Amino acid sequence: MSLCGQAAPNCTLWSEGKDDSKYQADPDIAGVGVISAFAVNSFVTIAIAVAGLLFGLVRGLEDNAIDRLVISQFQKVSFLQLKKKRFEFWQPIMESLVLALSDQQLLVGISILITGFIKHCSISVNHFTIVTDLAWFSSSTNMTALSVLQVYLLEHPPLRNWRVCLMLVIFVFLIVALVLQGHREWTNSWNSPAQCLFDGFLVNLGGEPAMWMTLQISALICNYSFSILGLFDSGKFDYLFFEKPVRRMERSIAKLQKKKETSISKEGWQSYTSSVLLLPAWVLVSIARKAYISLAAIVNSIAINLCLDIFFFVFGIWSIISDRNIPRSEMIGNENEWGFGQIVQVLLLASIILNFKDCYTKQSAKQLRHTKQSRQASSTGPPIQRQPQSDDATAEQSEDSEDSQSADVTLVKADIEAGGHGETTGNSPQDAPAGHSLVRRTATLTEVVTTAD
Repeated sequence: MSLCGQAAPNCTLWSEGKDDSKYQADPDIAGVGVISAFAVNSFVTIAIAVAGLLFGLVRGLEDNAIDRLVISQFQKVSFLQLKKKRFEFWQPIMESLVLALSDQQLLVGISILITGFIKHCSISVNHFTIVTDLAWFSSSTNMTALSVLQVYLLEHPPLRNWRVCLMLVIFVFLIVALVLQGHREWTNSWNSPAQCLFDGFLVNLGGEPAMWMTLQISALICNYSFSILGLFDSGKFDYLFFEKPVRRMERSIAKLQKKKETSISKEGWQSYTSSVLLLPAWVLVSIARKAYISLAAIVNSIAINLCLDIFFFVFGIWSIISDRNIPRSEMIGNENEWGFGQIVQVLLLASIILNFKDCYTKQSAKQLRHTKQSRQASSTGPPIQRQPQSDDATAEQSEDSEDSQSADVTLVKADIEAGGHGETTGNSPQDAPAGHSLVRRTATLTEVVTTAD
């Protein structure tokens, strides 16, 4: 109570069990707009993730047998399969959308939890429970994002690191909020100030609230542990908890098989006794190996993780509907009244459309540039590569060149002799070719002599 100072609530009536005061409405926490914004954001994220799974847009699906089975069965039933070109177009859009939606839920989830703890002196038990329900939505959305963005975040360590830090902040806040709700009188004190139950809650843990607290915390720890561990290169983790146990079981199976074969070769009651003892052991170890491998596949399956996210989403919807189901006659004010907080939350839903438009436009421009570059490359064609000539071909070319030069020299000499004994008359067209031929052959002879020198 000292944390509240003068703002401490009057808990006398609650401690005497006579607190029949009415609820005080708080639309900024329990309003329709706020709850709808959280629920719609979480639903859209899960829907995109499920569509990405069924169409094979999530990277890393090929590493898990369960995921491969889910995709193949869906494609057989629906006859829907993306071509490679469409796959390369939609995969970055899916990843960008899920990343943007989870970022928004991450920040809004932290803000709603901080608001609930700041108002701990005045907030009612009912509204603090709704704050926890909204944070549960935020946590569910981020778990979904981690399931489908595992490979993407492994490729971007800085983005992964700050995201994990913020998720751990939500995790700590959510654990504290759930522990505070473990008070045995929590569900019987909806209209009372939450601070009245926070004081001395450690000695009052028990009953049905404590049971729900334990279940929710256990589910939260398991979900966060497997999701966050998958974001890091867990080679040692896989070796210690998967490869090493499986190898030990395989060695045990091999030893039991060898002993069983040895016992068969024996005669009499020893062979019968060994077979009776070894066969059950061999069967049990074989079953344990298959069960362990199946368990590892289930834990690492994106499809199974998405099923859990869907369950958490449905559980969050059920919780918030039941927690908000309060008769108007027992409430002061109206939580359905639209105010600043609700309008802002609903307007944030428009970011889903804006994010999709932005991602689609960027990917379309990128694909257009790629198409233009491909067309330019195909129209230009590859550069012509001259084949290197062999030594024999070079020698033949040299001999042909020498023969042609010798023929030119002979013809030039003949023309000179003809020119010395003959006479030219006039400038008739018939005489011109001989003169021009002599000039050309003389030039050729000069080049040949120059080259020879």
